[in-house]
Amino acid sequence: MSSIYNSLHQAHSEIEREILELETIIGAREVNYPNALHVLKKLFKMWDKHEEQEEEVFINLQKRGFTIPVKKIIFEHGKLKKKRDALANAIYSGSHVKAQEALRKDGLQLIRDLREHMKMEDWVLYALPQNVLSKEERTKLF
Repeated sequence: MSSIYNSLHQAHSEIEREILELETIIGAREVNYPNALHVLKKLFKMWDKHEEQEEEVFINLQKRGFTIPVKKIIFEHGKLKKKRDALANAIYSGSHVKAQEALRKDGLQLIRDLREHMKMEDWVLYALPQNVLSKEERTKLF
């Protein structure tokens, strides 16, 4: 298993913990909006940083001759961000009904899509050779 896989998979695990917490909040009888907002803010911050690092890594690997579906990954990042932003806008709208509906429908769909995307990226990374990036490159990126 490559070091890059371990590094990015660790980031995916941290994102998954936040997703699981959000999923629990959404599934509760009464949605705790302050907690949902807190989790979303934390998730979005992690997500943005991770996505930037990930795209840099994948582009770098592709330039080195590895077969990486960079266009697909970046396209999916864009789709996921649009869904994420739509969910955030609904929650920040101030409408309890709109926010609850968005969390229960769009939030759960976003969670499913994000998990599927991370699984695809993990499979891409899993196939890479051991230590494909130098220690210095890994330190810079992670």
